[in-house]
Amino acid sequence: MRMTTTSWRVKRLSHLALLTALALIFSYLESLVPLPMMLPGFKLGLCNVVVLFCAYRLSLWDAAILSLVRVLVTALLFGNVTGFLFSLFGAIFAFLAIVFAKTLLLKQLSFVGVSVLSAAAFNFGQILAASLLYASVSVFSYLPLLLVASAVFGGAVGLLLNLIFDRLGKGIKEGVW
Repeated sequence: MRMTTTSWRVKRLSHLALLTALALIFSYLESLVPLPMMLPGFKLGLCNVVVLFCAYRLSLWDAAILSLVRVLVTALLFGNVTGFLFSLFGAIFAFLAIVFAKTLLLKQLSFVGVSVLSAAAFNFGQILAASLLYASVSVFSYLPLLLVASAVFGGAVGLLLNLIFDRLGKGIKEGVW
């Protein structure tokens, strides 16, 4: 059966809404998890599972929309202006890293590599936002520690995506969700 343009748009919007809701749930869950490390502002990066899934299964455009909506809604529900700026800068840089990995590196990076690259870019964006907001470059001294954490947690997120990508992708192809 051939899908009409309208039904395709409705299906795409439904998938995007579902993924956005999942990303928001992950954002909330991350705020509840106390990390044993002393890294102020650091999160696990569970939302990256959803953004990467969206970028590789739907489209980069859909992933950009999802990322922006997640940042805006999370800031409205759980954050403040400073947190919004940090998240926005981080999300922009993380998305650019995903675009770079998907378009220029093609199949050379696994989800683990793309996730680590994205997590590192997110943290760089946050540090850049902090340096602009506080008019100080001294915040960049915190970046090496964040990059180590990005490698660890970004790798874990990439492994998780490796485990679930094909199973969830089959559901999209078969129209299950």
